[in-house]
Amino acid sequence: MKVLYIDDIRFPEIWHINNADITVCRNYKETIEQLTDNYDVIDLDHDLGEEKTGYDICKYIVENNIKVPTIVLHTSNPVGRNNMKQLLERYTKSKIILM
Repeated sequence: MKVLYIDDIRFPEIWHINNADITVCRNYKETIEQLTDNYDVIDLDHDLGEEKTGYDICKYIVENNIKVPTIVLHTSNPVGRNNMKQLLERYTKSKIILM
């Protein structure tokens, strides 16, 4: 399983337990560079410690028709999580998991 994990602080412990092939991105720019590759899962935080957020990454996914089977939203920002969830549910066919 190939996972793109996006968070400015946390580490992807759960994916290590599952022996996934993990790519970690800490900000918007790093993430956009990685989205040229195919992933089974994108595990995404909202607050990335900079002007661009996880919501901006979700917009990029939608606008560029990036296909990913599962997107996990692990943010502790309830408003950001809801905004990302609504955007992804409306414009993608990805399975959305809230953590």
